[in-house]
Amino acid sequence: MRLIILALAVPVLLLVAIPIWLAFISLVGVVMPWAVFALLIWAIVAVSRGPRQREWSRHSWRSQPVPTPRAPYRSQPQVQPQPWSPPPPRPRPELPIDIQVKVEQIRRKVEVLLGYASRFPPFSKDLYLVRQTASDYLPRTIDAYLALPPVDPGRVVVAPGKTALQELREQLDLLDSKLNEIAEDLQRQDLDRLLANRRFLEERFGRVSI
Repeated sequence: MRLIILALAVPVLLLVAIPIWLAFISLVGVVMPWAVFALLIWAIVAVSRGPRQREWSRHSWRSQPVPTPRAPYRSQPQVQPQPWSPPPPRPRPELPIDIQVKVEQIRRKVEVLLGYASRFPPFSKDLYLVRQTASDYLPRTIDAYLALPPVDPGRVVVAPGKTALQELREQLDLLDSKLNEIAEDLQRQDLDRLLANRRFLEERFGRVSI
């Protein structure tokens, strides 16, 4: 439809432009009419290109992809660092019942011997051993056994043909036997003191006949 209108408009404009052009030739001369004629031709071309440009711009606008809306940005929740906590302590192996009885027996002997501390001679080595057994020797022996890996201590070999449990029993027997020796020495010293007192009395008062 637009092409038909344009085809009809061009002859009409030419019919109008030619008489005007002839009139200008007669009145103004040759140069000015050519300029007017060129202006008319430019106007015709501009009119014919205007609808096509608008149609092309509309077509190009429709052909462009419609941008998809972006999802709103959501900040990721910040993960709070967990406070550091030390690992739970591993369970310590328990002492067998016979070992517990032996340990209590040693502690009881130490208490009894310390109750007779005044009967030991000055700077007595035996009294020093009794005190060290209570504060150092016995606790160290038990802790060394309990520090073993959490496996069956009866199968841990510490020496050829000897397990950790057997070694613990032997060390406790060593402490117990030493306390027995100290107790026997203390009792022997009491007997010696008693016999010494008898000799003193006999020297003073003479032998007593029974």
